Amino acid sequence: QLYFIQSNLRCHDLANMLRSQIESCAIPVWYNHFRPITFETLFLQLTPDFLAYLLSDGVVLPPSLIPAQPRPNQDSSDESEGDEEEWEEPPQASQPDFPDLEAKIRQVIERLGGEVFVKLNWSAPKDVSWMLHDNSLCCRTPLDVILLLKGSEFIQHDLTQAFMECSDGVHETPTGGFVLSIRAFQNLTPAGEFRCFVRNNNLIAVCQRHHRQHFPSLLSDKVNILNDLQHFFYSYVQHKFPLPDFVLDVYRAAPHHVLLVDFNPFCRVTDPLLFSWEELGAAPPAQVPLLRVVESQEQVKGHPYAAHRVPHDVVNISSQQDINEFVNMFNSGKFNADSDDDL
Repeated sequence: QLYFIQSNLRCHDLANMLRSQIESCAIPVWYNHFRPITFETLFLQLTPDFLAYLLSDGVVLPPSLIPAQPRPNQDSSDESEGDEEEWEEPPQASQPDFPDLEAKIRQVIERLGGEVFVKLNWSAPKDVSWMLHDNSLCCRTPLDVILLLKGSEFIQHDLTQAFMECSDGVHETPTGGFVLSIRAFQNLTPAGEFRCFVRNNNLIAVCQRHHRQHFPSLLSDKVNILNDLQHFFYSYVQHKFPLPDFVLDVYRAAPHHVLLVDFNPFCRVTDPLLFSWEELGAAPPAQVPLLRVVESQEQVKGHPYAAHRVPHDVVNISSQQDINEFVNMFNSGKFNADSDDDL
């Protein structure tokens, strides 16, 4: 059973974070309370053996997900017994096997329309979108899901360091355990995504979510954007989340149409994007929140996940047909982010 953490905590001390703040921002905790204003999401409880698999070294996939490799052609009339022995497969190390989880993932994908976006309690595997053939986080099969979860450092962080900065319960697991959160995939327009900063249950600041891109349309529409985001927050979120200070990610799909994406703690573990935590922590209450966007192409910086990108020779094999070669390259350490051939 999952629990909604009620708290009167205040997060003015940005360096002193408590476990309750992190737990309140986990999607399986808040989802049912905000279901009407967010994307449809289903949850699968993860078992200890699957969690141990995610934390193990290398990439060994469940055999049921690996496409069969054709054996070399042999002319039986010309082969001796010795030659036949040469093709005998060596003993295999024990392979992971999660048929129940695979079946449940497949059912959820079908129920949600055939394309899904996955995350754990907090994080999505955004650092390994290159693992899928279309370089996105759109999963269509259990193989897609397990590949992303297994390869992602962000997922590893959820599993091992979610409470690392907390002054209480550093090594604890989340209430209700670890959960695979599966959302209907949405092809969101990056210019429509925003991060909202809330202090003492008041919206104090807003900025574009993709802070390393320049969207000229945002400059001419700032007033309408801010009006829509304020209306959404004060109508549907204010005083309904258990923390007085938090960070809210939203999607403005169209004028007057805003959806909730995620909650984050109002602390240094959350990226302030176009702000700094010093200015957010000292910001006085204001009737109109500060809206900040990237105003020119000159302000654009590098890609936020550049350190997680891979060499060119890996890109073309991240498909089901080449999955065995892909896994071998992954385990060999060929994915070197410092390579001169990186994307």
